[in-house]
Amino acid sequence: MRTDEFHDIVDAEHLRRFLYEGAPNGSTSSKVCVVSDGAQWVTVCTDERAAVITKTRKTFDSQLEALDDAVDALRLLRDFEECGRA
Repeated sequence: MRTDEFHDIVDAEHLRRFLYEGAPNGSTSSKVCVVSDGAQWVTVCTDERAAVITKTRKTFDSQLEALDDAVDALRLLRDFEECGRA
């Protein structure tokens, strides 16, 4: 998935509040983080305390693969939150 397609989906599906483009930090609670790590790309999710959920860390050789994975994770996080409100 190209970067522009990724951002179009994020905006159209109202996923932006779950996304952080960069390495997880103290302000990234309940986020899907997408970050370049040298020649690789990484996606990882954080919990409500902004701690990395280790089992969610995935490494990819291309940004395109990482963005595809990030969209799936963003949708899951959104759906999980919506389920909790029902």
